[in-house]
Amino acid sequence: MNRIESLTMARKLAERGELDEAYRLAGNWLMEDPNDVLALVVTTFILRKARKLPEAYHISKKVTELAPNDSAGWINYGQICNELFRADDAERAYRRGLSVSKDDHSKSMLYTNLSALYIDLGRFDEAHEAAEKSLAHKPDSGPARSNLGFCQLAKHDWANGWKNYRACLGTDARKKTVYRNPPEPEWQGEEGKRVVLYGEQGIGDEICFASMLPDAIEKCSQVILDIDERLTGLFKRSFPKAHVYGTRNQTGLNWAKEDQLFDCSLAIAQIGEFYRTKDEDFPATPYLVADPDRVTMWKSLFAKKGKPVIGLAWTGGIWQTGARYRKLQLEQLLPVMQSVDAHFVCLQYKDASHEIAEFKKRHPEIDIAQYPYATLTKDYDDTAALVAALDCVVSVPTAVVHLGAAIGTPVIAMNSPHRCWKFYGGLQMHPTVDLVPNNGWDKTIMEAAKRLRGKFEQKEAA
Repeated sequence: MNRIESLTMARKLAERGELDEAYRLAGNWLMEDPNDVLALVVTTFILRKARKLPEAYHISKKVTELAPNDSAGWINYGQICNELFRADDAERAYRRGLSVSKDDHSKSMLYTNLSALYIDLGRFDEAHEAAEKSLAHKPDSGPARSNLGFCQLAKHDWANGWKNYRACLGTDARKKTVYRNPPEPEWQGEEGKRVVLYGEQGIGDEICFASMLPDAIEKCSQVILDIDERLTGLFKRSFPKAHVYGTRNQTGLNWAKEDQLFDCSLAIAQIGEFYRTKDEDFPATPYLVADPDRVTMWKSLFAKKGKPVIGLAWTGGIWQTGARYRKLQLEQLLPVMQSVDAHFVCLQYKDASHEIAEFKKRHPEIDIAQYPYATLTKDYDDTAALVAALDCVVSVPTAVVHLGAAIGTPVIAMNSPHRCWKFYGGLQMHPTVDLVPNNGWDKTIMEAAKRLRGKFEQKEAA
């Protein structure tokens, strides 16, 4: 193979996940010329696939120095900066790429990436403008169309937002599940169909969007739910008319024979296109039902405390979903815990026992505990029962915000500095949540403490 063929093959291998062989092929040409721009670009792609982002960052930056007038180099460099949360560098890279871009394809890509960056930063007006510019250069761009959808949803333009949001179904952001070969059709909201509705995002998103399931169950002849295994018990109890399977991302589905005879399928989130087209369509009533026996056990335990019981969560998400923007240290929540004499319950989804032990050494007067058999579990029904027994939840944006609201437990949610589209214009999915604006974490935490204290002062006065 010549150089072009070899590097093309390396990229194809990387796309298939054969990263070692891809790296070997690209490396052969870099041994010949360490400044081979095309080989460096392919190597960057391979390293991104391998999640070796620091290495990819330095190589992609070198490409922009070797070929400053090549917009592709700026696209790659900007993407890696964005993934490393170097937002200012990413924005400068995309702007520089636009200044040298000479074709509609690269301009569309650059505006799409700029739009995605602004969405991550919660700057939805700028994101909207960039998405429209991308579509002006390439009207059939799916990523630009979906970015526009995110912006419209953030600003409560529900009817248009849901339709454009559909464009990212089947991408890394929203996994599309297909159950047949050839693929079954996507559900378009027709009544009387046997429909599979599947989860395709995090567990908090599945809970959040589940508020729309009663609408679908009422309109369809049968709804089959394919969800995260951890939600199986909770969803079976909450939606008894649906046929629920915790088989998301599994192959060789062992469903009942009649449930395999469905008409079409769709991601749970996408049914907002049919049932949530204006603010008034969003209910303010709970829709999940925790296990009553487990709730009774928790309430019996907590009754012995003789004081309010409040759940706390101080980290949320994963690296790819901006965890660094919604991550606190337990110590930072001290003003919240000092605002009310309460028993505080850890709702972290990872073991926080060491952090709690160190915190209690410094603040022995604070009553806080972790119940691992309720939170560090593969059955979210355990967590749901615990949350249902609490008097209140105080949390950064994470799954327990959606869980608490869905069950009917009062929630004070502290917004992150960079709001996601669900939280941007108020958490319309859960209008009962007391949402605290973020004006810097110190001020946000103090405001949350004030609101928590106010809740229990009102109860005492009553």
